[in-house]
Amino acid sequence: MATYERPTVLLVEDDNATREMFDYALRMAGFGVTAVRDGFAALRSIEQGCPDIVVLDLDLPHVSGLDVHQELMSHAETCRIPVVVVTGTSLQPPPEVFRTLRKPIASDVLVTTIEQALAQSQPGEGSPGDDTRPRTRH
Repeated sequence: MATYERPTVLLVEDDNATREMFDYALRMAGFGVTAVRDGFAALRSIEQGCPDIVVLDLDLPHVSGLDVHQELMSHAETCRIPVVVVTGTSLQPPPEVFRTLRKPIASDVLVTTIEQALAQSQPGEGSPGDDTRPRTRH
């Protein structure tokens, strides 16, 4: 019997208050969350295990959100991970993202958007856990 795992969210946000607010809301909605504050930490986290979805700010220290997205799209193991951009900048998000939300946004809007993205990325008629996407990169 397969066990159902909570969907995991990689939350990449450099603003402490925003990151904490989103982290709390996502956990309350039943998601597993890895919250990081910069693009370099995001890339390290992805190397340790692929999340089900990435919530990505574009304006980040060390490695930009655009660079993180480009890295995700350049690997077969990660290119199908849905990305929701949450930004307060005027930077143009990549066209491949599921949706772009402009700050400030309410936590419930973020949760609903993530649920929609995950619903669209689910494999065909299979049950939860049938996704054949690798969970870790080697």
